[in-house]
Amino acid sequence: MRTMKRRPQVILGVLAAALALAAITAPVAAASPQSVTIVSNVTFNPDGPNYGDFVTSGAASDSGLICPSGTFVDVGLRFGGFQSNRGTVQVQVVKEFTCDDGSGTFVAKLQIQANFDTGIESFTWVVLDGTGDYASLRGGGSGSTVPNAPVGNINTYEGFLRT
Repeated sequence: MRTMKRRPQVILGVLAAALALAAITAPVAAASPQSVTIVSNVTFNPDGPNYGDFVTSGAASDSGLICPSGTFVDVGLRFGGFQSNRGTVQVQVVKEFTCDDGSGTFVAKLQIQANFDTGIESFTWVVLDGTGDYASLRGGGSGSTVPNAPVGNINTYEGFLRT
């Protein structure tokens, strides 16, 4: 008789443990980083902020974690230093990306090291904020820039995103 009373308690305990495990592992699986490549065509604007368009590829784009294309505008610019013997400057740029499909926006900060002699830049980037589908978007990576004379340059971002 005593084992009959215990059986429902054991079953209930096992079910509770299984539900707790599912609740813990589901968000972890959902937050797995996904690779992304973002290529943006920058137009230099002497009368205001730089702007351009972008396209994405990789697992984050394929899964819908990030939109496939859109536009951007520079919303912040700060010079951080200059190394005259190397011809390089450090610049921090904040960009707001707007998705063509209306799914939202995301903001990324770039920490750029630019070489004035070659026009080539390398940078790290991190997502700071977002709206709509990208309100909880996080991630970052590294990138490079090549000149696209006479209008601007082409930035290639490589990294990982998650929610």
